[in-house]
Amino acid sequence: MTSNNRRIAAIDLGSNSFHLLLAEMVTRGGIDTPRIVKRVKQKVRLADGFDASRNISQQGIDRAIRCLNLFHHEIIEFGASTIKAVATAAMRQANNQADVLQALEHALQFKIEIISGLREAELIYAGVTSTARSQGDTLVIDIGGASTEVIAGRDKVPKLMHSFDMGCVVFQNNYFPEGIISQSRVESAQAQVRNQLSHYQQAFKRLGWRRVIGASGTFRAVYEIAQAHQREPINGEYLNELLARCVTSGSVEKLNLAGLRDDRKPIFVGGLVILATLVEQLGIDAIEITNGALREGLLAEISQQMEQLALR
Repeated sequence: MTSNNRRIAAIDLGSNSFHLLLAEMVTRGGIDTPRIVKRVKQKVRLADGFDASRNISQQGIDRAIRCLNLFHHEIIEFGASTIKAVATAAMRQANNQADVLQALEHALQFKIEIISGLREAELIYAGVTSTARSQGDTLVIDIGGASTEVIAGRDKVPKLMHSFDMGCVVFQNNYFPEGIISQSRVESAQAQVRNQLSHYQQAFKRLGWRRVIGASGTFRAVYEIAQAHQREPINGEYLNELLARCVTSGSVEKLNLAGLRDDRKPIFVGGLVILATLVEQLGIDAIEITNGALREGLLAEISQQMEQLALR
């Protein structure tokens, strides 16, 4: 298919999943806005490929290459003329970053930008607030595979952002190796979350919020479990109940939670312990779930840039 100058591809190379959004600019009420035509998601678990030297393993690279070969085919078939790809925490942290980047760009056949933690947080906030129609003081949390972003803002403007070096894949591997779940391992993981958050929690609390919105697979998994158990709201009490049930199971293999998908099970506890501890330390009463995330923020940014160019 020939390229169309109103077609966009936004690519989010996350530490757990890779996402591709294909969108077309449409005019509604005299205003150009992006309409998502197709979403493609693959569990690559790039952060799961870290070895002891903090290099991404060849197996992790191979999974990423297979995914990006598919993404390239989808982009060409769609005929996108504007393509933007960003990589996040796993690529930021990898000691073999240069070699991995070369391999991934060769597979995708488009340039990939490795973004900072603050840039990641900014795009997440933009994506969440655009899809959740957020107004007023809002706290946004995104638990990724190798990092967690916490952003406090008002309306569509972020006021305080931080990217923490803790994610569901990394925590699962570091604190629950061989899939063993115990109270002592949970407490060790919680201590790390509290330590990382200790220098920032008062600043976030001072800003305050009316809504707390969660983005990413950990939040979606918790929401699906809550729906299966007809539990509402999602709060600290419920999250601690889930943690206790995970400890009782003793292992990832024996996790038996209605609503928990099989593909999420291997990294669920790593994300849950981060979420439960953040809720505890920040004094969060309840959490809403959104589908918006970094990729939607990237799409919004691309469309705004296209609009500005058109006005020149």
